[in-house]
Amino acid sequence: MESEERTSDPQTPTTVGTCLSEPPFEPSPKSGCSDCLSLSVARENARSTGDYSAVSDGNVRMRKHQAEVHTS
Repeated sequence: MESEERTSDPQTPTTVGTCLSEPPFEPSPKSGCSDCLSLSVARENARSTGDYSAVSDGNVRMRKHQAEVHTS
């Protein structure tokens, strides 16, 4: 039985490096706003079940809500 030598394919691109950055801050609910509170509770429920995609979605919804409702 002959052994087979494996070599890397010169046509295959290689990744030089990956840069990671800090994730953006999580927005906090504004005091007295029931919509902010609801979005925050939904985000925490998602986090408690390990659904980090939904946590991210909740952050996006909270930022959008705050930009539309709470900006001067």
